Amino acid sequence: MLSLDVTKKCLVGEGWSPLFAAPEIQEALQRAAVDSNSQVGSIFQVLRTKEMPQTFFRTNKFTTAFQEIVDAYSVAKYQEANPTVFTIVTFPFLFAVMFGDWGHGI
Repeated sequence: MLSLDVTKKCLVGEGWSPLFAAPEIQEALQRAAVDSNSQVGSIFQVLRTKEMPQTFFRTNKFTTAFQEIVDAYSVAKYQEANPTVFTIVTFPFLFAVMFGDWGHGI
């Protein structure tokens, strides 16, 4: 979500992002400015803060579904172990116990 600057000459947005994603964000902003024929360039600035950063776990096609199950209950705090690893192992077993269908759980 972007807000209009006081000078009304640019849009300002703030948000959390992992440090490794900074070049990707910069590239996406530049590509959006070019694609939209914007008269104003984009500026990406990293702000240092003492606030606790948001939790971020990389997922792939396989682990996304299990991560969503874990996130439905609670998101781990910053620098805590990701419980999704345990969910990947135990979910098929618990599904089999509940419904008697081991193959469907996998």
